[in-house]
Amino acid sequence: MSSSQQIIILIFLFNYLINIILAENNCDTKQSLNSYLSCLKGELDKEYSSFEEELKLHTRKAASVCFAQNIADANSQERCVLSVSDLEQKAWDRNGPLRDCSICRTFATGAIKAILSTPADEQKCIREQISKAIAVESESCLRKKVQDFGGIPEIPDLEEGGSGLREEVIDSISDYIWIHSRLAFCAERKPERAAKTRECLKSPFLGFYSKHCRVLNSCDQIGAQTAECVTPLKTTKAAVCACIDEARDDLKQRIAGIADAIKEAVDGSGSRAAPSIGSGSKVDQCVSNIKRQLITSTNDWASTIDNALNNCIKNKPNSQNLGIDSLLNVGCRKIIADTTGNAQIQIKAGFEFVNNLVDSMVERSRRFCGGTHCDSN
Repeated sequence: MSSSQQIIILIFLFNYLINIILAENNCDTKQSLNSYLSCLKGELDKEYSSFEEELKLHTRKAASVCFAQNIADANSQERCVLSVSDLEQKAWDRNGPLRDCSICRTFATGAIKAILSTPADEQKCIREQISKAIAVESESCLRKKVQDFGGIPEIPDLEEGGSGLREEVIDSISDYIWIHSRLAFCAERKPERAAKTRECLKSPFLGFYSKHCRVLNSCDQIGAQTAECVTPLKTTKAAVCACIDEARDDLKQRIAGIADAIKEAVDGSGSRAAPSIGSGSKVDQCVSNIKRQLITSTNDWASTIDNALNNCIKNKPNSQNLGIDSLLNVGCRKIIADTTGNAQIQIKAGFEFVNNLVDSMVERSRRFCGGTHCDSN
């Protein structure tokens, strides 16, 4: 090859790279993300029940593939144990993973009743209020990950189609809590088995969430609009999902830290110890410590949830505010009055349950991030 031919090839490659860079720079990531989310929302609304059915069937099949069904199999396969028949019971039933935590079961039963009884329009209002706070939280993270990030578009209500399928949604939440409670239990005793089981759950069988994966791929093309914009859109989506994971991990750490915040107030330990003037001061300090755990650099989650409940729930009991303060106040008083130590043990288990509940809600949205299972579909 002559030197002139080499120069021509280099010029061609240089121009090709420049065209790719210019094409990517011409991609409006905010508009692409908006089109992608609108596509996803449209596909979900058309046949929400079939997506929910796939979620249930494939989650349970994954559990049967990745978990051992009994202790003998667990020892031979080096897997954690979870019988598929366990999933037929709700995670908050008397014989579920919360069987030793009456506080958890009471909280869970109340939360489920609230989900079932709250009208669809009020649930939608709450989701919209919380979504705005999540968008603020995510935008700060995304600006660090995506160069020249154009901002987050309005987030559509992806769960709206599930308003008529509340029992099915609750089933999926219960399955998630069963699986992850058992993984946590296993990890404390056999971390290698838990790691192996968790890795299996990422892509347990060929065709896992295939319907979800097909919609993700088709909406990628619609959102990007041109072939050159597919990669920038996927990069932005990957960053969004990474930010979801970071926000989830941060919130879980904060929730897990609430038990210590309560103990600090009850014991009067630490630099922010409770004042010693009466039990009321301890209760106030306990409530204050918990709420402090829920403040991030961009959001005050206690206030956000308070505002969402008070703005969206129309029929408030006895015309009272549905404030988090009153709920925390009752909880703190019960813990302070307990002299056996059982309340603090149960409250720790209770917040572990709350973490799994939060996780299950996040995962219902995060399933649209795809994963290694979509690469083989």
